[in-house]
Amino acid sequence: MHSLLDGPNSYRVEVSGWNVKGAFFVETAVLHWTDLSEKSVELMSRLHEGCVVFVRLIHATTGNINFPVAYRVLNIGSEDLEGRGCVSLRQLHPHIDAGPDAIGTTSSTAKSREAQKVLAN
Repeated sequence: MHSLLDGPNSYRVEVSGWNVKGAFFVETAVLHWTDLSEKSVELMSRLHEGCVVFVRLIHATTGNINFPVAYRVLNIGSEDLEGRGCVSLRQLHPHIDAGPDAIGTTSSTAKSREAQKVLAN
């Protein structure tokens, strides 16, 4: 993989989202991925804990296109000498069983069953 940086568990990424002032930002950073699947980036942008950011892997070759992946900010560590805060991340996944108002497989399936019952009567 051409995006490796500083070892096998560090990757060049583009992080985007909304900062504490509500302004959209895009920042290049290094994603650190531990053996325990813990992920973190060091960012200049100030974020709220619990906010959502999008992380996109940057390849050294221009032919590869990657889509951003949603992450929740778990916590923000102290700043380094350059003003970057260490931001711990957890990948977000769709909630299939989120309830009747959520967009998901379970909700759509339940609505399809209700429609079939109405048509059968």
